[in-house]
Amino acid sequence: MNTIDRTLKYVDLYLVNNDLDNIKEYKLPDGYRFVLFNDGDEKDWVEIEMSSGEFLTFDEGMEAFNHYYGNHYEELKKLCIFIENEKGEKVATSTAFYLENKVDDITGNVHWVSVKKEYQGQHLSKPLICETLKQMRRLGHKKTLLHTQTHTWLAVKVYLDMGFEPYKIEEHYLGWQIIKKLTNHEKLSGVDDIEISDMYNPLYVQAYDFLKSKFNEPFVYKVWDEKGPIIGINDNGQVHYYKYNFENEKLQIVGENDEYRKIL
Repeated sequence: MNTIDRTLKYVDLYLVNNDLDNIKEYKLPDGYRFVLFNDGDEKDWVEIEMSSGEFLTFDEGMEAFNHYYGNHYEELKKLCIFIENEKGEKVATSTAFYLENKVDDITGNVHWVSVKKEYQGQHLSKPLICETLKQMRRLGHKKTLLHTQTHTWLAVKVYLDMGFEPYKIEEHYLGWQIIKKLTNHEKLSGVDDIEISDMYNPLYVQAYDFLKSKFNEPFVYKVWDEKGPIIGINDNGQVHYYKYNFENEKLQIVGENDEYRKIL
């Protein structure tokens, strides 16, 4: 199951749950359990995020972990939730984080919801989000914000189904148009329609087509158009980086070199 579509135009999206006193209940399937973060679990966190397509390499994942949680390591023991299978393997994660600076009257912040690729479709995401919201309520939050983006549009549908509402919809209107087109969600009935041709980024589409011509799916890839310009791909553990030009809406690959990673 491919839960990330990186050919869509990238738009940041924010959702809010205004009532943590009334959380929709979803139970874990048999054979799974929730556990909280403990010392050393950052490796499991990175592996889950890598598997779900968030990072190309373990080092990239550790950089992100340290950026977001390096100063909150001990706090994670009551904030970061995992799902374990019967073997004790951690297969999904989410963090009941908080906003450093309160937005309106919102203090909670749902962070880094991910399920390992091979466990996607096993009805784990809704129970995971449900448990994350419950943990937030236990910690005293009454409302929570959640940041996501158009590339993970399937997750956006799940959040809307679970009681989240679009937040400041006019500021991210194109993104919500894309979500409406893909999901036809009832909560977006007032959003204007968009043409399919206006949903996709030509650079991202051509980058995906280029990689598909060289590698067999499934693979994980990213396009860094602002930092790069670099295309990176993890093909079953083998990571490749390509430098490109994109002029007149046409992609041209100008070189392949692992050293390009240092540009990012």
